[in-house]
Amino acid sequence: MPIFAERIAVLMKKHNMNQSQLAKKADITDAAMSNYVNGVRTPNSEVLLRIANVFNTSTDYLLGNTNVDPSDDELHYIQRNLNKLSPKQLEKAEALLKTVFDDIWDDEEE
Repeated sequence: MPIFAERIAVLMKKHNMNQSQLAKKADITDAAMSNYVNGVRTPNSEVLLRIANVFNTSTDYLLGNTNVDPSDDELHYIQRNLNKLSPKQLEKAEALLKTVFDDIWDDEEE
């Protein structure tokens, strides 16, 4: 079975979701989802992204390009969401993180 089908099965179980529910959330037909879950086909990039978004994971994880599921790792979650920020929001987030890190390092020195 292709890695994509395996990963979808694991994620559906983890999220207590059946094939029909996933199809609805990803806005695709049940028949198309059946093909993906059973390893008959791999979705195009648009559908792949919608499925990744349903599970809050990456397309790289779904395709087997990485074994790290961002939904399992808070640092990856933060990293993924930084890409959604405007330049001004990113600047604010960077300043906030610098402040937090400086505070953490100051605490360690005491």
